Amino acid sequence: MEKINYEEFFDEQMKSPEFRREYEALKPKYDMIRALIRRRNELRLSQTQLARRIGMQQPAISRLEGGGLNTTVATLFKVADALALDLEFKPKAPSKSKRLARAR
Repeated sequence: MEKINYEEFFDEQMKSPEFRREYEALKPKYDMIRALIRRRNELRLSQTQLARRIGMQQPAISRLEGGGLNTTVATLFKVADALALDLEFKPKAPSKSKRLARAR
């Protein structure tokens, strides 16, 4: 069986407009999740320790970090506060497809 290089596979998938659209739609969610996990690890907190700090159970933190939980804004603020993180909303850069559409 031939091994597949992840980067090559990803680049090939990104050629599909449907895949690219879905990837770009989900990217902010997973960027945020990676930032939460990175910060929890920097603080050397387990999921259980983080859960206790905010009055939740460990499985809820696991679901949040796995992307399978559509959390409430209140919970997101609790997690961010427990990790000493600021939540920031900023304008998005226009996507390439939107810039091209406006140029037409």
